[in-house]
Amino acid sequence: MAGNVKLHVEPITTRGQSDQVIASLMSLIERGILKEGDVLPPERELAKQFNVGRNALREAIKVLEIYGLVGRKTKVGTVIRQTNLDYIISFAFSDLPATTRVFNEIQSFRLVIETGIANAVLAHINGKVIARLKELIEMMGATDDYRQQALCDYEFHLTLVRLSQNGIITRMYEVLSEPMKRLMELGKGKQGGAFAQRIHRELVSALEVRDLEKYVALMRRHLNKGRRFLAKEQQAIDRVVSGGGGRLPLRERSAGTDSSFRRKKSD
Repeated sequence: MAGNVKLHVEPITTRGQSDQVIASLMSLIERGILKEGDVLPPERELAKQFNVGRNALREAIKVLEIYGLVGRKTKVGTVIRQTNLDYIISFAFSDLPATTRVFNEIQSFRLVIETGIANAVLAHINGKVIARLKELIEMMGATDDYRQQALCDYEFHLTLVRLSQNGIITRMYEVLSEPMKRLMELGKGKQGGAFAQRIHRELVSALEVRDLEKYVALMRRHLNKGRRFLAKEQQAIDRVVSGGGGRLPLRERSAGTDSSFRRKKSD
């Protein structure tokens, strides 16, 4: 582990001191000045450099600790644990409520992205990627665990997104990974893994023959299937709210933790 790093920071002279400290430390991480394993200067010294009170500094460090960027070690100090700032965005998105509105917005986002990059996908597809996609489809069918099926499903689509060779699109897709996986898991519980395998095989077949029109049509059908499923879920919710009976399909399963999504076919 690295020793205490020597930092040169701009003293803070405005209000919202803890927010300014957070922004400054995140900037140092982003620029590579602070690296994983670095130990921040002692609290008294760092507070003096920032020209803030120790309480403001502690508040800032606590926020960074919550987001997993730093950690406290006895007899060592505050250590940089994570330097990938996409981690923060993923952390924030991971707690999106599992409601039909959120899931429908995610599915709409996917529809725009995954059909929009189709030309790039076909331009960069190769035998190695095809083999990986087929492997993920087989893995999807080899388990009855919905969560594992969802992980394979997400990896399948992320593999396609990476073929766009567009870093911004890929990063956007990655930071939405957890709510996407939850949505995929829910879909597996309703539609079953066999359906997912079939549509994914059809997508791969279209890629193998470089049929752009067929690939886009299949992807659109695949993602719109999820949107129609969400619409039915919303109708069920509306019936409950209006007194028509039944249970809240998504919200009941989403209250609390991820474990509510981890069901098996045997259930």
